Amino acid sequence: MSQDTIVYQRLYEVMDDSALSLVEKQRRGLALGREFLGVEHSHIQRRNDDSTTDTVVASDGNNPDLTEGVTLDRATTYCRRVIDTNGPVALTDASEEGWADDPAYQEHGLDCYLGTTIFVHDDVYGTVCFSSRDARGSSFTSEEKAVVELLARLLGREIESAHHEHHVTETQQARKRAENKYETLLQQAPDAVFLADADTANISEVNERAADLTGYAQSDLKEMSVIDLHPPEERDRYAELFGTDFSDGPRDRFADGTPLYIRRADGTDCPIEMSVTSVDIDGQEFVQGIVRDISTRREREQELARTTEFLKQTQEAANLGGWEYDLRSETLRWSDEVCRIHGLPPEYEPTVSEGLDFYHPDDQSIISDAFEELTTEGEPYDLELRLLTADDTVRWVRVIGRPVYAEDEEIVAARGVFQDISGRKERERDLRIKSQALEESTVGITIANADQPDLPIVYANEGFTRLTGYPKQRLLGDNCRFLQGEETDEATVTEIREAIESDTPIRTEILNYRADGTPFWNQLTIAPVTGTEDEDVTHYVGIQDDITAKKRRDELIGVLNRVLRHNLRNDMGVIIGFADMIAERTEGETAQMARQISEKSTELSALSEKAQALQKAVQSSEQLAPRDVQADVEATVAELRTEFPETEFSIETAPCEDVMATETLRLVLRELGENAAKYGDSSGVTYGIEMTEDGEVAIHIQDGGPGLPEMERHVLEVGRETPLRHGSGLGLWMVNWIVTGLGGEVTTTVDDGTTVTVRLAPAAEGAVPEHRDAALSTQGE
Repeated sequence: MSQDTIVYQRLYEVMDDSALSLVEKQRRGLALGREFLGVEHSHIQRRNDDSTTDTVVASDGNNPDLTEGVTLDRATTYCRRVIDTNGPVALTDASEEGWADDPAYQEHGLDCYLGTTIFVHDDVYGTVCFSSRDARGSSFTSEEKAVVELLARLLGREIESAHHEHHVTETQQARKRAENKYETLLQQAPDAVFLADADTANISEVNERAADLTGYAQSDLKEMSVIDLHPPEERDRYAELFGTDFSDGPRDRFADGTPLYIRRADGTDCPIEMSVTSVDIDGQEFVQGIVRDISTRREREQELARTTEFLKQTQEAANLGGWEYDLRSETLRWSDEVCRIHGLPPEYEPTVSEGLDFYHPDDQSIISDAFEELTTEGEPYDLELRLLTADDTVRWVRVIGRPVYAEDEEIVAARGVFQDISGRKERERDLRIKSQALEESTVGITIANADQPDLPIVYANEGFTRLTGYPKQRLLGDNCRFLQGEETDEATVTEIREAIESDTPIRTEILNYRADGTPFWNQLTIAPVTGTEDEDVTHYVGIQDDITAKKRRDELIGVLNRVLRHNLRNDMGVIIGFADMIAERTEGETAQMARQISEKSTELSALSEKAQALQKAVQSSEQLAPRDVQADVEATVAELRTEFPETEFSIETAPCEDVMATETLRLVLRELGENAAKYGDSSGVTYGIEMTEDGEVAIHIQDGGPGLPEMERHVLEVGRETPLRHGSGLGLWMVNWIVTGLGGEVTTTVDDGTTVTVRLAPAAEGAVPEHRDAALSTQGE
């Protein structure tokens, strides 16, 4: 909470303390302002009736020329300028600012001055002044001027109240001394006065102020009832109010807090404060009402309420409160927000011991020692400690303590600020964890500044230095292109540059070079980072992963695949040819063996073709897109009917949505249908399509055969093999790989045949992430 906000709160507290006299309020207000402004002296200067002199009625500080009771020639004071300009006067170095010849400077030698006017009943009462004989190092801020203006308004309000009470007392005493002077006093009263019959409430006498207040002529008022002067809908309540006891002072509200109003002649309502007393005149009982227009005060109260609410909201938003400890009375006071931070109601009144007990056991000695040094040695503190609230919740708080000195330099109090910083501590903890994760990551991570020319690196983790061999002092401030070399692909470099220029994330593979010149394959990911207040890119995060071994392994597997498929296809063709020739030229067992050789060789050739199809499916870059699954099923069945004319194929469909898939779905449908036609019985193969209760599209392929072996089902559903548990072919493994890659799953049911079910996400859900089985299928058992 700012210092001016704290001063506002303290000023309101002083002025609202009914236990203090006007003089005490004036002195404490001056002391608060002087301490806040850091000046030598403060005083209140009242204009005297002779219009040429002023009297110092209250002061605080050590300027002997401006103590209480001193009479000043107004012409030799800065206050004359304050009143003449109808606004505050602020000087920080009078002699340097052209005031050296001013009578006020020559008389009092004040280089630093800040003063403003005090109004009482809308008339100039005098000025409140803050001064130093030495020049001030900086100009008074708007916040400091605002504090002085607020003090002047509060002092004016208090003086008005004192004057009012004084006038009422004098009026009442005058009536008691001489009833024959009542009329004169009535007209001289500073407030509106009504005299009404105690039985009928009819008005018998009013003063001019009453006419001014109500807008009615005095003669008209004498023909009215006092009840008629209030809002019609509330007149019964006013009648009851006049019969109550007003001995406790004037009232401006009903008991329930509803404000009191007078209804003017023009129909407008004026907020009032009134007191009611019974008087006896010539043996007849009357009710005397003294009514004051408090429109200005009500506006001030509303402004005060708005300010108080603003302060409350500000404290709550900042989790900030204040505290004060009076060493003389040994009382500790917490603001509402401090109570809230502790999990306590606002009315809670702690002792010092209770306040210290709320701190975490490991932190209690720290705050206890700091508070002891503050209150005995005047040593301020600013600590961040843990707190245990009323419900044992641990919170981090920042607690600040400062000493308050009396004029004799004795420490009389301590006050400070209390703030809940749990959120900040949590963010700092998260930041430490993230920073540690970045630093300890096994991959290289860099951050480049997008606001600087050529995107210099501003951060690199240890993983990057291990990967590249470059020390941090070499790479910080440089662009990451130093990793490129003569064999780096220019097309890839262009792709990266275009992605950065368009603020688009990119993931690619590029040949880079280490500090010692060794090339390595880098799987590079670059992502733009926007600022917290707008969408402008401020940084780029780069992630580098050495995939050289993977690239070499993939290339070796590719070469082996190509060689084996090519040799297998060619050699199997030769073997099939020779086997068929032997079968034709021989008989008996030799011919039978030749036919078996031809069949197995044909199966191996088909296996080679499936391997090639699987490789194309795996390497396909086709993106998921909506597909008409019914059209794919119908096209697949049409092909199978041609290849297996002896098998009956049928399709059972229900209304369903398109699925998110690629062309590889046709391979799945064909493989499952072909497998069912080969190993099922004469009952045929049925394709079924439906929407499941979970909103997925299910494709069922059913046959009436002996049932899929358990090991084959395992491969189809799980997609993993071991040396002791594996399928007999490649087709079912290919089905699992493709379906899980599409984000779906495969299940089987064996009951009077085999039913294989493929479940896929509908196109209505948009892009589908890879199903978990796509990753599990690469895991060994």
